[in-house]
Amino acid sequence: MITIKFRTLASFCALLGLAALASPALAQPPDESVEISAELTPEAIESGLFPSAGNSDDCAEAAKAGFTCGQIVSRRVFSLPVGISFATGSAQLSEAARRLLAQFGPIFKRNEASGNKVVFVGHTDITGSVQLNRRLSQQRAEAVRQYFLRNYALSPSFASAIGVGSEQLKDKSDPASPINRRVEITARPTQ
Repeated sequence: MITIKFRTLASFCALLGLAALASPALAQPPDESVEISAELTPEAIESGLFPSAGNSDDCAEAAKAGFTCGQIVSRRVFSLPVGISFATGSAQLSEAARRLLAQFGPIFKRNEASGNKVVFVGHTDITGSVQLNRRLSQQRAEAVRQYFLRNYALSPSFASAIGVGSEQLKDKSDPASPINRRVEITARPTQ
């Protein structure tokens, strides 16, 4: 049964030109993220985080093959801009970051019952101890989560915060680069 389902998925992905999804080893989320800006449209946010919420022909085809849309249509990772999110060593969200996050609130509220969970992942650069970086990254991710819980009355079980410290550097060639200090937003199925 699993072999048949995998072959069906591989065939479906090949038809859509999604060869990277045809192999479990390559089915990891893309390393790239979309920087959050005022130019993001609600449609881009919603289809990036909750692909099955859109009216997509790809989603209909995925359902025919026995898969959910989120398994076929890749989800996006959205990243708060480095320069405006947090002061150095701080987990206090800036006002500019709050304004950018506000565009996500109505979309999260609309998709609370979608069978997905929003995940905020905090990252740091390598300056500071491992323990400090892990704690700071967790505090930053939690600050973003609390923003949505307070301002959009999201269910606490719909959103989680994870701090990974400096374990997932975006710029490995410059581990102290500000680009490594970020909070990313993604969604995943609750199952």
